[in-house]
Amino acid sequence: MNLPRIALLGSQHRKLMDHFGSDPSGHERAAIVLFRKFSVPETELAGSERYVAVDVIPFENNWVTESSATHVAFRLKPLVDIFRRCEEEDLVLGFVHNHPASATSFSSVDDVNESVLLNALKNRNGSKSELIALLWAGEKWHGRLLGGSREDEAPQIQHIAVYGDGITVTGHRGDHSHADGILDRQAAAFGRPFVDVLQSLRVAIVGAGGTGSAVATLLARAGVGELIIIDDDHLESSNLNRVRGSTIRDVGRSKSQVLKEYINGLGLNVSAYSMNSSVDLDPSAIDVLSTCDVVFGCTDDQIGRELMNLALYVYGFAYIDLGLGGRVDADNQGDAILRNHHARISTILPESGECLFCQGVLREDWLRRQQALRDNPDLSEEELDERYLSGGAESAPGVAPFVGAAADYAVANLFELIRRFRRLPGNVREDMYSLDFVNMEVSSREKRSDLSCDFCQRKSFTLMNEHYRLNRPALGKRNELA
Repeated sequence: MNLPRIALLGSQHRKLMDHFGSDPSGHERAAIVLFRKFSVPETELAGSERYVAVDVIPFENNWVTESSATHVAFRLKPLVDIFRRCEEEDLVLGFVHNHPASATSFSSVDDVNESVLLNALKNRNGSKSELIALLWAGEKWHGRLLGGSREDEAPQIQHIAVYGDGITVTGHRGDHSHADGILDRQAAAFGRPFVDVLQSLRVAIVGAGGTGSAVATLLARAGVGELIIIDDDHLESSNLNRVRGSTIRDVGRSKSQVLKEYINGLGLNVSAYSMNSSVDLDPSAIDVLSTCDVVFGCTDDQIGRELMNLALYVYGFAYIDLGLGGRVDADNQGDAILRNHHARISTILPESGECLFCQGVLREDWLRRQQALRDNPDLSEEELDERYLSGGAESAPGVAPFVGAAADYAVANLFELIRRFRRLPGNVREDMYSLDFVNMEVSSREKRSDLSCDFCQRKSFTLMNEHYRLNRPALGKRNELA
């Protein structure tokens, strides 16, 4: 069963750590964290909500009536305005505190505090109100979710993930069903907790072609617990040279469905789901992305890529984007020859790494060109030139070794986010690098460092409150299919 996931940004985590360490006597400290709840309504993926922190409010000194190294007591009256805000902005209340010198798990005192707080919240905001309880103890997060529709259930969560310059996952359930030895070598290299973290993740792969199918199968064999494959295309015979898990009998079928069946047929402790959808057109696909811990972009669709670039900031997930580029020429005999062929892997978190626009992966004129061709597929190159819509993102033939290598490095990037293991050359960036398959080089473009960028510098979209999904009316209102 998938349980609720909780997400904090690195800056929020640091603010809480500063508050917890600020008591001169080493007493417990408390704070309120407000969460936005994301869910997938009315599908087989329902029932695994994700709660993303949007605001941290440390308790003021006059809110606390008593404290020690083992407990904290507080007044409810100062919290009434926060209860009101939860109701007005559709937020979930979180009570967060630390144990500086006591048990490394929730105590009986915590049980009482949370019960009092939840009852007060229900009296103000209704019987279905939820309360997230987070405890910092033993140098890691512990969490539970109380109230809502879970009155008779144990207040468990799937994990707490902190998104800084990497992903720190704690509080996970540690499903040891991988004890049959399948992942023993991976555990030997990275540790058993690393394997447990992967098992707790929900990961989306957008695009089920050459790179997407390779990424998905690698993630499944690595032990990622839940995979969601999104693609609105159907398999063609020309895809068989590179699309993992497909056979000649699958030609004409949905790529995402074929890949889902292949992964679920491996017999691993992984659940794969498919969506025959386009992320920039299907509101339900947006809902799915909002509940994911990590998203891989494996598409050459620029409009879809631009949407995921926005979504990573709004929904606070890690995004790994892959692209293949190159140039094919002819040799002296007229045969094809690769002059250049490379894979690009970009890794962006809400507070770390440059966005795809600053990396030069997305450009407004490329997006306008693709939209123009969507609106009128019969436009000629001359007509596009007249509209100043010439050119476009690089593309290259999909060849199995190259798409496979791109997928290998992309999945290794996820490993690196969770468990640091590699040393990059000084000229190679963590958030974007290219693998040159002709010259056998790894390199990065220079950082743009555009202080006016609304995505990665001004943070205009980070945890943005939505009226419509991603504030785009065509995608409909949150939890309401357009």
